[in-house]
Amino acid sequence: MPEPESGALCVYKPRGASSFATTSALRHEFSFKKVGHAGTLDPLAEGLLILGFGRGTKALGSLQGMKKTYRAVFALGAESSTEDGEGDLSPQSAAQALAVRRLSYRALKRAAENFTGKIDQIPSRFSAVHFDGKRAYDLARAGKNFDLAPREVEIYSFTIGKMRKLPLGGAGKTLKKAWQGQAALLECQVSCSKGTYIRALARDFGRDLGCGAYLFYLQRSEIGPFSLKDCAPCRLEGRKVYIDRSWAMEKIMDLPSLQKRLDRK
Repeated sequence: MPEPESGALCVYKPRGASSFATTSALRHEFSFKKVGHAGTLDPLAEGLLILGFGRGTKALGSLQGMKKTYRAVFALGAESSTEDGEGDLSPQSAAQALAVRRLSYRALKRAAENFTGKIDQIPSRFSAVHFDGKRAYDLARAGKNFDLAPREVEIYSFTIGKMRKLPLGGAGKTLKKAWQGQAALLECQVSCSKGTYIRALARDFGRDLGCGAYLFYLQRSEIGPFSLKDCAPCRLEGRKVYIDRSWAMEKIMDLPSLQKRLDRK
């Protein structure tokens, strides 16, 4: 199969790699001049990232607006300064500890229902949202004080999976070394609209339950008609991302193939 000049490639972005570095890996491997992606995936997240090249970049706008599905794990029992596992955890109050001990699937499903449908969500301060012409995460890392406005997003489905309560004193081995409070890990699957922040959903979900929560793990599994089975693998060595040419050639889509897949939506 000859290399197409325009089209798209689905890749499995590894945890620790930035979307920009993954885009650069495709540009370097195939010497494409014009490459973009259909929606940023945070470095700590992994999974489906759709890359467009040549005239295929024009299709990225429509892909960004399509439904996205994520598999996530929420850590229940505390809040994080960055709303994920990289930040500093807040001290656990007695009320939060009691809320974790009393967690039930009925309460979890009821809370999930509260966030299903159209909701107003305040984006994470550590997101790529612009505030006064700058990225929110740059301002947050610089210690700036600012408030982001809520925006309407839609949660099409919020499915609760397995919950694992961590033993008192043993949670630190999984979460943070110094963590000695009550904690639980909750698996869930979320299908949502463009602009939804799963770390912000974790934050608000934990507040609704009264125990606090943050995003512990995130994998993007679907964007519109594309899923993980469409992905070519990437590898991360140090800070550099590599895309294997032979694997990519098996998954790469030229413009007619890309349009055919988009028509299935």
